[in-house]
Order: sequence, then structure tokens, then C-alpha cells
Amino acid sequence: MTGFESYAIYNALLLHYKSDNYNAYKYHFKTRVNRASFEKRRDKYFFEKLGRRYDDSSLKTFYTANIIKDVKWVGSMTEENYLELQTRLESISYRFKCDIKLLAEAEESFEKLCRCQEGTNVMIDHLCSNKINIETVSIIDRLVDFIKPLLPKLNDPLQMKCEKAILASKYKYSLTTIDMKKMKNIVIKEFTF
Repeated sequence: MTGFESYAIYNALLLHYKSDNYNAYKYHFKTRVNRASFEKRRDKYFFEKLGRRYDDSSLKTFYTANIIKDVKWVGSMTEENYLELQTRLESISYRFKCDIKLLAEAEESFEKLCRCQEGTNVMIDHLCSNKINIETVSIIDRLVDFIKPLLPKLNDPLQMKCEKAILASKYKYSLTTIDMKKMKNIVIKEFTF
């Protein structure tokens, strides 16, 4: 992969996470970047290096792992964030099951778990306090699409909860290899038996 192709993926993912209307996965990572603007960048060496090191899929995961950790400049992105995400994704079923069990203890019904009550949401609160993984919230959002209607109802003067919720909502598009049927069964089993 060339440095320019690496830069195009990076640019698409940055736009995906900071823009309301752009979805990198829907538009197949196409943006209006051009080679001339890439050649003028001082950090093009980083893109060349990453393009040689990773294939297309791994590079998307690398950029995503760093962006969700709020590392947006390519020169500050680390292999540790990538490996941490890889580890979480390898044990996603176990982590999801543990998180769902914790959420079921906090809220007796799944419907209430996905709604905003008195300006707060248990799942988003647990995400903000790092009690559950962002993947759990993203998977549940893929299952029932609860985040978008929830955002205007959240009582969040500093917008910290909204930012985390939006991040989880955007992150769900990168979870393409997850067995959603299995995740759905975990939720059903925990909240019905």
C-alpha cells in the first residue's frame, strides 16, 4: 500500500469520526484528498511507513484504535492502542457477556436500558465511567439503534456523555466481523431468563 492510500484511509476515518454526515464505510473510504495535498504534508513519512507495515484491513483497525483513544495525529498513533483493540476484539464474546450481565444487574429491563430516564442513561453512564467497553454499546446500538434518539434527551451540560455516545455510534460501523446473531442471543438470554 502506498503512503497516499494510507493517507486517504486516515483522512476518511478522521472525517467519519468528526463529521455528522460522512460515513467512511458507506462511501467506501472515498474523500476529496489528492496527491498534491499529500505531497505537501510534512508528516507524509508516517503514512509511507504505515502503508508498508499494514494491509488495508489492519490499517483501518490501527487508525480506528487510535482515534477512539482520542489520538488523532498520525505521528502520535501507537502500536499499543492497536494491540489493545485487537485483544478486546479477540475476546469480544466474553467481554460482551460480562458487560451485559453488569448492565442487567443495574437495570432490570432491556427496554429501560436503552431509554433516557430523567436525563440519564445507565449504559452511557457505565461507558463514561469505564465500567463497560465501547464495543458493548456499539453492538447494542447496531442491534436496536438507540443512541440517535437518546442524544437530545440526555442531561449533559458539558456534552461529555453525548461525545462518548456519538463515538460509540460511529464506532459500530467498524465492527464488521462481529457475529451479531450470537450477540443478540446473549442479550436475549440475559434479559429474559
